[in-house]
Amino acid sequence: MTAAGWGGLLVAWFAALALPGPDLFLLLRLAVRERRAAVLAALGIMSGNLLWIVVSVLGLAALFEALPALLPVMQTVGAVVLGYLGVQSMRGGIAGLREEGADRGAGSVARPWLLGLTTNLANPKALIFFTALLAQFLPAGAGWGLRLAIIAVMFTSGLVWFVGIALASSAPAFRRWLGRAAPWFDIVAGALFVLIAVVILVEVLLGLVSDPAAQTGDLLPGGRSS
Repeated sequence: MTAAGWGGLLVAWFAALALPGPDLFLLLRLAVRERRAAVLAALGIMSGNLLWIVVSVLGLAALFEALPALLPVMQTVGAVVLGYLGVQSMRGGIAGLREEGADRGAGSVARPWLLGLTTNLANPKALIFFTALLAQFLPAGAGWGLRLAIIAVMFTSGLVWFVGIALASSAPAFRRWLGRAAPWFDIVAGALFVLIAVVILVEVLLGLVSDPAAQTGDLLPGGRSS
């Protein structure tokens, strides 16, 4: 892999990390409550990213070519899970607003690592991104050494990024400034999750309507449905 290839891969990867999305909003809403929860959620997010990176490096695109119906199924399941997480977040935020006199910035979060992992895996946009990204930059016939190097570089840089955000966002000054707005973080983040879920479901439905055979029928290689 050339230096230009590495440069293009890292630029695309860092741009994806910096782009606001469910992972970032999850970290912010947890960081105003508890540093430990935010860090554990960051580890969960990168656990999910590691899975996406590994399966993409191993050739996930080939699987979707053989089983085109698999992608819309995964997108639908992910969108439903993401929508559920969004509704739960909004309900928690509304409940927090109704608690008069309570310390809205306080409170522990149950299973933050699992929450981070679920939030990341439930976003099927990540699946499409990683498949397209690595298919573009990974040379044909790349050896295991290069594949492992890509996994290590992307995982390490992503881990530093998300844990850094968790630590910075949970700093005392940040928490004092935004602690009282914690319920609003829940509501906004939840609304974002639901919006992304709706967009994904609409894209799946439009894909099924425009090309139902490619999306639902071709479960066998060669484009034949038994």
